[in-house]
Amino acid sequence: MEQESGSIGQASVNSEIDLLLKRIARGDRVALMNLYDRTSRLLFGIVLKILGDTAAAEETLLEVFTQVWKQSGSYDPGLYTPLEWLAAVAHDQAIVRLHWSKHDKRKPPTVEIPVDSSTTVAPQPQQNARSLVASLSPIQREILNLAYYSGLNCGEIAAQIGKPIGAIKTHARLALTKMESALDFAPKHQNKPIPGDL
Repeated sequence: MEQESGSIGQASVNSEIDLLLKRIARGDRVALMNLYDRTSRLLFGIVLKILGDTAAAEETLLEVFTQVWKQSGSYDPGLYTPLEWLAAVAHDQAIVRLHWSKHDKRKPPTVEIPVDSSTTVAPQPQQNARSLVASLSPIQREILNLAYYSGLNCGEIAAQIGKPIGAIKTHARLALTKMESALDFAPKHQNKPIPGDL
C-alpha cells in the first residue's frame, strides 16, 4: 500500500512537471520560476555531488535552468520522465563545468547532501539502485564514480588509478551490463559506450 502511494505521488510530481515544461516551451517565464521552486533543491543536490563546491554548484544550477528554458521544446516524454530529463540536464551541465574548470582532473571530495523525505523522488527505485551499485566490485564502483561524477574518460581513469586502459574498459562494460540487466533501464545495444569514453 505504501509503495503504491509512493508511485502515485511520483506520477503526480512528474505530471505537474510535464505541464510546467510544456508551458516553458511556449515561453511562460512564470512556469520556469514555478519549476525552479519545485525542483531546484533536488537538481542542486545532483550538481553539488558532481562538483563538490557550493559556489560552482550554485552557478551551474543557473545554467541548468537556462538550458531547460532553451531545450524544453525538445523534451520527449517517450524517452524520459520529466524528472529523469531534468536530472540528465543537471548532470550534463555539471560535467561541462568540470571540464571547463582548470582543476577538473582531481576527484572532487565526497559530499554528503542531507535530503528530507519530502524531496526524495521514487525512494524504492533509489534503494534498488543503491543496492545494485553496492553489489559491484570495488574497482567497478570506482571506475563508474570517476566517469559519472568526475567526467573522466577511460584513458584518464587508467592514468589516475594505475590500471591498463583495456582493463578499465572491461570493468566498466561488465558493470554497465550488470546494472542494465538488473534495472532493465535502457534498451540493449551492441557496443554500448563506456561512460566517460569521449
